[in-house]
Amino acid sequence: MNERELKRSLLGVAPPDELGAQRRSWQLVRTAFDEREPTPWPKRHANSLIGIAAAVGLLAAVLSPPGRAVISDVRDAIGKDKVVGVTQAKPALFSLPAPGRVLVSAPTGAWVVEADGSKRRLGDYDAASWSPQGLHAVVTKQSQLVAVTPRGQVRWTLARPRVHDARWAPSGFRIAYLSGGNLRVVAGDKTGDKRLDAAARVAPAWRPGEQHVLAYATPGGRIAVRDTDSERTLWSARVRAAPAQLEWSADAQRLLAAVPLSESRFALTVYDGSGRRLQSLALPGAFVDAAFAPDGHGIALVRRQADRSELLLVDGDLLRSQEQVFTGQGAFRDVAWSPSGGWLLLGWQSADQWLFFRSTDVEKIKAVSSLAVQFDPGGTGAGEFPRIEGWCCGE
Repeated sequence: MNERELKRSLLGVAPPDELGAQRRSWQLVRTAFDEREPTPWPKRHANSLIGIAAAVGLLAAVLSPPGRAVISDVRDAIGKDKVVGVTQAKPALFSLPAPGRVLVSAPTGAWVVEADGSKRRLGDYDAASWSPQGLHAVVTKQSQLVAVTPRGQVRWTLARPRVHDARWAPSGFRIAYLSGGNLRVVAGDKTGDKRLDAAARVAPAWRPGEQHVLAYATPGGRIAVRDTDSERTLWSARVRAAPAQLEWSADAQRLLAAVPLSESRFALTVYDGSGRRLQSLALPGAFVDAAFAPDGHGIALVRRQADRSELLLVDGDLLRSQEQVFTGQGAFRDVAWSPSGGWLLLGWQSADQWLFFRSTDVEKIKAVSSLAVQFDPGGTGAGEFPRIEGWCCGE
C-alpha cells in the first residue's frame, strides 16, 4: 500500500462518536444563538452580530463555574448600555423560594409580596419598613407618617414636615423617624411623639432587644447610641464622614457603620455593644447596601466598582474574610436576607431583575425579570427600579 492509498483509507475511518459530537456541538452553538438579545443593526453588520452573540454565549457556557450566573452581555461587547442579566430568568415572580413576605417601595407606592408571589399595593407611599413579626408596616409620604397593616388598612397617621427613614423598634412599641434634620420617636400607637436630637440624613438603627436603644448619626460627625426612654447617651464615636448606613447584628453585639471616604472608596467599621471599635477596613468601590444575617455576624455587602457591581459575604468579626457571591454589569441596589437566613435577595437594577441566592450554596440562583413592570401594573415600567425594604417573618 502506497502513501496515497494509506491516506485515503485513514480518511475513510470515522472518529469515535463523531455523530454524537456533531450533535452536541450544534446544540451548544444553537442554544447560545437563541439566547442572544436581538439588537437592531444595519444589515451590513448582521453577520458580525450573529458571530459575536454565538461566541460570547459559547464562552459564558464553557468558562463560567457550574451554576454560577456570570453572564456576558452581547450588547455590552458592542458598546450598548443595556444589561441582559441572568438568562432563563422567570418572566414574573411566581413565588418566593422561602416563607415570608417582602416589603417593596416603587414609584407606584408601597407593596407587599406574599410567599406565593401575589402582590398587594398598600398605597401611594414613598418608603416603608416592617414592624416586628410583620404585623404592621410604617410608611411615609412627604409630610405624613402612617401605620398600615399588610393589607393596606390605615391604623393611624401623624403629620410632620419632611418625614423619611422611619424604623420600627424590635419591641413594637416605638418608631424612630427623621423629620427634616430632626430625629423623633413616637410610640407604636401614635402617642408621645417627641424630638430626640438633631440628626444627619441617615436611617437610624434600633438595637435588638426589649430596651429602646437607638443608633443614629449626628450632624457633627459622630455616631450616637442612645436610650430613647431615658434620653441618656450610652456611647458615641467620631467618624470621618456621615455614614451611608448603620446596621445592628441580630444579637446586638455588633454595630456596623459604612462610611464613604470618596467616590471610589468606603470604610466598614464594626463596634461592639459597648462602643469599642473592634476593626475598620477601607475597601475600593462605592458602597451600596449591607445587611447582617439573621443569625451570627455574617454581612451581605453590595458595592460598585466602575461599570460592575458585586455581592460579597463578609465576616463581621474579621472584615478581611470575604467571599464573592455574584458580580455583574451595571448597578445592583438592595440586598435582604430571608427570615431564617437561608436565602439572599439581590436587586439588579441595570438588568431589571431580582436574584435569589441560596446563602449556604451560592451556586444556586433563581432569577426573576421585569420587576419595574410588575410593580407598575397597566403602565410601561419605565419608572425607577423597585426598592427592597425587607423580607420578614414566616420561617
